[in-house]
Amino acid sequence: MIRLLPQVLSAAELQAVRELVPQVAFADGRMTNQASGVKRNLQASQEDPVNARIAQLARDALARHPDLRSYAMPRTVARTTVVRYEPGMTYGWHVDEALFPSTPPMRSDLSCTIFLNDPADYDGGELVIQLGAQELAYKLNAGDAILYPSTTIHQVAPVTRGVRVAAITWLHSWIADANRRELLVQLDEARAIAARGAAPGDPRLQVLLESLKTNLFRMWADT
Repeated sequence: MIRLLPQVLSAAELQAVRELVPQVAFADGRMTNQASGVKRNLQASQEDPVNARIAQLARDALARHPDLRSYAMPRTVARTTVVRYEPGMTYGWHVDEALFPSTPPMRSDLSCTIFLNDPADYDGGELVIQLGAQELAYKLNAGDAILYPSTTIHQVAPVTRGVRVAAITWLHSWIADANRRELLVQLDEARAIAARGAAPGDPRLQVLLESLKTNLFRMWADT
């Protein structure tokens, strides 16, 4: 389940973030993964007060975004970290940590990237996610975000021009199983279509109901 979240940050919030980013004290991104041989970027320290202000803006924006609540059903959201990629920097193929050393430890079910500058500001720097044999590349507008399973293999492609700035975080969902979470997302969509007074033969409603019936049968079937 990969979901695009448009306009997570409002224009005013994005402007505030842009004014704060030059004040961030960036350091080697390997501070949080010293054993990594593929991580070559810069990131803010969690103790940086400027990063904390950006993190709060991002957290508040994510919390009010209806799609995030529907798709992720978040139980806990990790503190946001600002990351920076200059020419030649990349974060090669990897999978995010399963548990973050918070108190108590937090399981990462979903990863989230909020893009903080315009895609025209840099070349390369796409978030690339492996889906089976496919590689899906994303380079979103400033203020938009992408939500994807933390179990996926992914990378940030090398930046070849300009600077890429983003905020990253992770979510622990109330529903750990991604298939069950997707069923609830489909149920929410079906309810919304019905509430709008859709005609009985509405094609989207019909395919959602068929999907729910088939996948619940598959889940519950006694084999």
